[in-house]
Amino acid sequence: MRRITRIRTLDQVRRFLKAADAPKLRVDRRESIYDFIHRTLDRFEYHDLRKRDKSLLKIFLARATGFSRAQLTRLIAQHRETGTIRDRRSTPRNSRAA
Repeated sequence: MRRITRIRTLDQVRRFLKAADAPKLRVDRRESIYDFIHRTLDRFEYHDLRKRDKSLLKIFLARATGFSRAQLTRLIAQHRETGTIRDRRSTPRNSRAA
């Protein structure tokens, strides 16, 4: 994870994506992944990037987190609208009412 969080430029993102053994984040909590996505979007000023660079960053986030592009699109939209990313699910999907 440390290697992924050190990425600061789009050129480093390109090199990360070319690497065959690009690691994924190994995190137990979804909030930690959301925080990583939020910090990455802020660091690269995602909303001010050109379309090509936005696509590159979205591919990077998909590979680093294991999230689908559709899920990332929803999270990025949430970031644009609210300035933050949080879990909007009200209850865990696997829990059942007794």
